[in-house]
Amino acid sequence: MTLTLEKMRADVAAALDLPVEEVPSDEHLGDLGLDSIALMRLLMGWEELQPTLPSEKLYECETLAAFWDIARAAQ
Repeated sequence: MTLTLEKMRADVAAALDLPVEEVPSDEHLGDLGLDSIALMRLLMGWEELQPTLPSEKLYECETLAAFWDIARAAQ
């Protein structure tokens, strides 16, 4: 499986127990209720799918759009 924006959104939605359509790209994930432990799990899973992800940059992101920008650039 390839890391896509849709996959990332679905993963965030699952972690937050929200419908996918309720996860906007531009809202701070912490404001949606994503805690640091859940975020770490997501990042580890995304890094497994796409080992080229620069993890040091991922830890600076706060929105799904920012995560996707980094993932897309690293493909």
